[in-house]
Amino acid sequence: MVPRVPTSPHAVARASRGRPRARGAASAVRAALVALASLLGAAAAGGCSPRAEGSAPLPSASLLVAAGDSTFWIESDSGGLRVRRSAILLTEYDGRLHELYLTDDDRSYYDAVILGQRIYRRDLSAGDSVLLATDTVLAGIARDYAARHPQETPLAPDEEAAEEPSIHATTDTELLDAMGPFLVFEQHVDIDVGRSRDVHLTRRGVLDVRDGHQVSVADLVGERQAAEVFRQAQHLLAAAIDSVRSANDERARRAATALTGFTLDSLSFALVEEGGEPAIAFLVPGRGPRAGGYALPLAPLRITAGPWWEALRPALLQRAGDGGRWQGAGLELAAREDSAGESAAVTLRLAADEWPLGRFPLPLRRVHRLDPATSSPGTLAALRRAFDEAAIYSGEVRTAASSPPGIAGVRRPRPCRDRYVLPLDARAPSGVLAGGTVSPASRPACRATWRPA
Repeated sequence: MVPRVPTSPHAVARASRGRPRARGAASAVRAALVALASLLGAAAAGGCSPRAEGSAPLPSASLLVAAGDSTFWIESDSGGLRVRRSAILLTEYDGRLHELYLTDDDRSYYDAVILGQRIYRRDLSAGDSVLLATDTVLAGIARDYAARHPQETPLAPDEEAAEEPSIHATTDTELLDAMGPFLVFEQHVDIDVGRSRDVHLTRRGVLDVRDGHQVSVADLVGERQAAEVFRQAQHLLAAAIDSVRSANDERARRAATALTGFTLDSLSFALVEEGGEPAIAFLVPGRGPRAGGYALPLAPLRITAGPWWEALRPALLQRAGDGGRWQGAGLELAAREDSAGESAAVTLRLAADEWPLGRFPLPLRRVHRLDPATSSPGTLAALRRAFDEAAIYSGEVRTAASSPPGIAGVRRPRPCRDRYVLPLDARAPSGVLAGGTVSPASRPACRATWRPA
């Protein structure tokens, strides 16, 4: 049984340890400015455009489009065409829409920075939030520290940690995608406990949002096919490692010393779409002093489509050339990608008539049609509230509803260890793992608390 939070989550501002948070009138002004920026952003993405003179009447439609790091809500009727954009991650199963989000789980002391995240699911119509996952490793570190230092008390949100605490234990979690009942996440773990423990790990995983358990490949396809998937993944990993070891290149020789730190983790994978079918994409985490914090992605491996995928199939785009299209209820959503591969011009079509919606970030993943006849009561009103709330908390830390109003999630100072995923080919921006070389070109700064995508 997972604990329930009885009300919807509050939107709050991010604050750093030792920097005061906005309060009172300043906070209200800031919220208004953020909301205004959101409205302007929606206008830039399409906004509200009346029917062009001489064209056919606008169709009645309500569509949710998952694109890039955002969800777009397209509404069309006789009054015009409206497009809203929000950094909100939504999923639908059993006929109900749910939001997936993170909150900070701060267990720090003056000499111990211990900071992770909790993953929640919120039923949009009911407004209730359910805790899906929390970091038990960090919770254990906090318990051990408290037992060894009984006179110390946890830091309050406005208190500073030591500049060089004896313990740094942090987890950065990113919500990457949601496919029906499954949530794909990425996690970056950095644990430095004096000289006794030094762990740096990057991995991915899949949660079942119905009950919060971490999904295995066998959960999706059964033991027999899971064994075959693991065999193929081991072959891909061995081939990638062999290509580096056989290269006559100084960079490859340096990289080869770290390759022993990459071993397949059966739970470190993402669910992805491959040619309209489900696939498993393993991310092999590096461990040890040389490989720790790095990760090696493997090519996707297709799996048998289960009932959950068949329910998702109507939302998939048909890919073709430099674009794609979605069709449903007589409507068509067409996308044409730009030459840089960063965005796509999206158009709503009905028979021979079409209406431009603006440019959407890539990738365009799915289109969900909201049907008033089949949606649960209050779905559209709840969705509107969620988009309104997201206009304030977008890009910022949130706290769960059970927290007192005004208590913000707090980001404490921590070492910024370079972490990045080693790509399989030169098309990826951060490096190369092809032709026997590993050549990281750039390493991003420490990641934000969350990034829905």
